[in-house]
Amino acid sequence: MGTQDARWKTCMLSLLWICLLMPSLGMTAALPSQHSYRLGPNDVVRIQVYGEEDLTVESKVDGDGNINFPLLGMVSVVGKTMQELQEYLTTRLAGGYVRAPRVTAYVFKYRNIYVSGEVRMPGGHPYEDGLTVQKAITMAGGLTEKAERGGDVRILRSVNGHDEAVLVKLDSLVLPDDTIVVAEGQRFYVSGEVKTPGRYLHEKGMTVHKALSMAGGRSEKGEKGIIKMTRLANGMAETIVAHPDAAVLPDDILVVEPQDYKFYASGEVKNPGGYPYKEGLTVHKALAMAGGLTEKAERGDHHILRAVKGQEETLLGKPDSVLLPDDTIVVAEGQRFYVSGEVKTPGRYLYEQGLTVHKALSTAGGRTEKGEKGIIKMTRLANGMAETLVANSDAAVLPDDILVVEPQDYKFYASGEVKNPGGYPYKEGLTVHKALAMAGGLTEKAERGDHHILRAVKGQEETLLGKPDSVLLPDDTIVVAEGQRFYVSGEVKTPSRYLYEPGLTVHKAITMAGGFTEKADKATIHITRVTDGLAQTREATLDMSVLPNDFVVIAQFHKIYVNGEVKNAGHYPYEKGLTIHKIITMAGGFTDKAAVSRTKVLRIVNGEELSLRVNLDAIVLPEDIVVVPRSFF
Repeated sequence: MGTQDARWKTCMLSLLWICLLMPSLGMTAALPSQHSYRLGPNDVVRIQVYGEEDLTVESKVDGDGNINFPLLGMVSVVGKTMQELQEYLTTRLAGGYVRAPRVTAYVFKYRNIYVSGEVRMPGGHPYEDGLTVQKAITMAGGLTEKAERGGDVRILRSVNGHDEAVLVKLDSLVLPDDTIVVAEGQRFYVSGEVKTPGRYLHEKGMTVHKALSMAGGRSEKGEKGIIKMTRLANGMAETIVAHPDAAVLPDDILVVEPQDYKFYASGEVKNPGGYPYKEGLTVHKALAMAGGLTEKAERGDHHILRAVKGQEETLLGKPDSVLLPDDTIVVAEGQRFYVSGEVKTPGRYLYEQGLTVHKALSTAGGRTEKGEKGIIKMTRLANGMAETLVANSDAAVLPDDILVVEPQDYKFYASGEVKNPGGYPYKEGLTVHKALAMAGGLTEKAERGDHHILRAVKGQEETLLGKPDSVLLPDDTIVVAEGQRFYVSGEVKTPSRYLYEPGLTVHKAITMAGGFTEKADKATIHITRVTDGLAQTREATLDMSVLPNDFVVIAQFHKIYVNGEVKNAGHYPYEKGLTIHKIITMAGGFTDKAAVSRTKVLRIVNGEELSLRVNLDAIVLPEDIVVVPRSFF
């Protein structure tokens, strides 16, 4: 009879557990299979341990693939399935934390997918089951006007630990952590006698007729004009007369000729297009007719595209060079140089031949007051390597050079766990304490005590120990490291990790965690410490020292359960030496129907539940279930 009662009780508890889980399981029914899905950073998992409310965790996987789990601390979950995670946590908890743990884990929220390129709202978006490329692009605001249409889309996906580019269709499914890359569409150009000359997005099956329609159709002057198409093939530009049904390829240039002669201006001119040609027209006057050069245009000579004996040639066009009918002036974008630091108008500027450092600084408005006596540093890329040197005012500047005017005053630098990292004005006699105050003070995560100073000594960078009253030198860098931590879990009001302080005791650690809860067993405190790569757990007293990375765990009061023919069935606090007689008394005593002689104890031994016949003097153990059956006589 005792074995049947135990099985009935176990069955009922299992059914209750399943009922409690059903709402949570319903939330994830629409998500991918929990059996095959492997966890990664930014997933949110929910973990429940039956009968242990304090071990219910909803945690986000951090960048290292870990979650913080009570009792166990930081647990690596990256790459694990839900089944593997459940088995792992069950094994860990059963090793001295929870008796016969029943662990359930599921993905509460999946990590993002990402959309980049030519969409209106690039960035991260929440993953959904059955998410397609088309829906993901819609979530990102749809395509921009510049986006590629109609073709396949590229996805960057991690495969076996390596990022691969995968070509997919719009109805292809997306996986968490995928990055959808929407490329900019290819273009073609329409100029001459059309209503809206310009560049347009190329589409598959594009014809000359459709291209002209996109440009607003022909103007009145171009109604009977021929259509010329210029195409680059094998590095050579070829111009032919095109039929309206001819195919247009990306980067083709269509020019609708007027009935009279024209010349053309393209590139960095304010109004590219075709203009009426007159005999004796020079490059200088032609560019003026096209609105002049843009700010980005190359100054000096330009190129002229001219058909000579059926072949297009490229000629050098000086300002006084004379154009011929159908010539095209091409104005290239100018090369640039950069000026920053202590100048009045830092920025990038158009390069001119013969440019010097002095002229470059004048272009940027000249030096500021702080930069009057500061040195000038020039960074130049040569053979793939960036080289920085001190430059004088007469030095030549080349395209893409970067000039930096240093300030006259000295600075020190604060980095790491300070509230406002950066550079600050240096004054003689400045101490580490005052310097950190200038940087906004330490963050909550900062290491307290001494810090490190990086200092250049004879051309070599050295690391020095910086005490609060240590004096800094110009260009010193104070590095404030993140502080060490310890962990408090179990029956405290605020279990978490906390900043370690020298001289920390178990009592102070528990106080920092809000103190004991009502369920705490104040006499049962454990410390888990890793020594030489091995984790060791031992009992602790309140005055025992705590070291960095220690886990302080406060156990819960054990209970005894009384069931059956007693007046007040339920659970009661466990005490050492507690007997059957005393626990029955705590439960109000036997009822009139109790079969006192058949009183038994249900006890878990080596993972199996045993039914033991006991007398009233028998000692009970923690988590025992005392069962008083009913008398049938």
